[in-house]
Amino acid sequence: MTADAPPRPESAPPPVVRRRADRGRIYLALAVIAVAAIVLGVGAGTSWYGLRPAASTTGCPTGVTIQGAGANFPAALVSQWVTNYHTADGNLVNYDASGAGQGITLLTDKSVDFALTDEGLTTSEASALTSAVGTFLTMPVTGGAVVLVYNIPGYSGTLNLTGQDVAGIYLGTITTWNNSALVANNPALASVTTPIVPVHRADTAGMTYVLTNLLSDDNTTWNTTTGLGTSIGPSWPNVTGSVGATGNSEMLTDVKSDTGAIGYTDLYDAEAKALPIATVENPKGQFVTPTVADTEAAISYDYTAFGAGLPPITGDWSTVSWVNAQGSGDYPLATLVYLLVPQDPGHGHTASATDAAALRQWIDYVATAGQSYNATQFPFVSPPSPLLSEDVAALAAMTYNGASFASCP
Repeated sequence: MTADAPPRPESAPPPVVRRRADRGRIYLALAVIAVAAIVLGVGAGTSWYGLRPAASTTGCPTGVTIQGAGANFPAALVSQWVTNYHTADGNLVNYDASGAGQGITLLTDKSVDFALTDEGLTTSEASALTSAVGTFLTMPVTGGAVVLVYNIPGYSGTLNLTGQDVAGIYLGTITTWNNSALVANNPALASVTTPIVPVHRADTAGMTYVLTNLLSDDNTTWNTTTGLGTSIGPSWPNVTGSVGATGNSEMLTDVKSDTGAIGYTDLYDAEAKALPIATVENPKGQFVTPTVADTEAAISYDYTAFGAGLPPITGDWSTVSWVNAQGSGDYPLATLVYLLVPQDPGHGHTASATDAAALRQWIDYVATAGQSYNATQFPFVSPPSPLLSEDVAALAAMTYNGASFASCP
């Protein structure tokens, strides 16, 4: 934690931090959801990764193009951010929402300036990124709910699911909607003989990390089976009828079109596609409908419980988990989203100190003015304010090839 940031609460000892199990190999995402600030002006002088239009050399830069990639989860919010940032400061941001794993890979390859992910990097990912770009910052910039969506024709009641239920579905031990384990909390399912179609992400996805974190907490088989555990890309069990979706858009399409399907997405997209959303049992035994309020409460509870146990912005976030908060009424599938950026974006990563100034200006906007869109226009939540203060303090310490560079508000 930086000296300028407000202290973290110390009212509770740090909780036992959950470590990840094995994760599958990183797949290159096959589908790309491009979120661009403004289409006009990007074409002739700019390629998706690399060439940028000329930037000003005095004062705050304009005409710079910043490249980012990563999580689908906050894509709608990022679209609003980049549009407003362009309007205010004259720079462009291209965000390739191709999945957290792809974002991490592209940042490590020095193909983008920043990445967004719903999970702290594993030891191997962090080691590879550090080797490529040096010390990097893990900056919480937004958060929200991963939700379970389903398609059960003829069923109009609320669907109550436990972590054990969801694990059973994805392990293949629960195969029809009238399974006794599901009927126990959903009596109206007794007459629904429809086979379950479990839909999972075939690419490496932060939302998969959040879901498998819950499954690892709640189900011993999932937690201890090689290739499963908490992962952005587990070795999904070969379940009859299961579907692998590449990208969030394909996930939504598959759930909407496949009779008996269940899948997972972010709250914004679930509501936008008018998909039914399940309630999920939290550690207090309450079935909670995901909302901004109960997701924010979950993140706040965990933040207070972590106390001084949270790592600094330059530290190891691989063991930090926001799922299964212990507060009454807390939604159990909550997460924060992290922006990853080199502490020194020089050394062949970002084209010039001018570009680095625009990059820092963009991230400062995300951590300050951009937070106004959380909870107001989009069902996302802001990280606890001390974490955002740490983000801003960490930005002030960025260098370019070891030297300070212009600061632009």
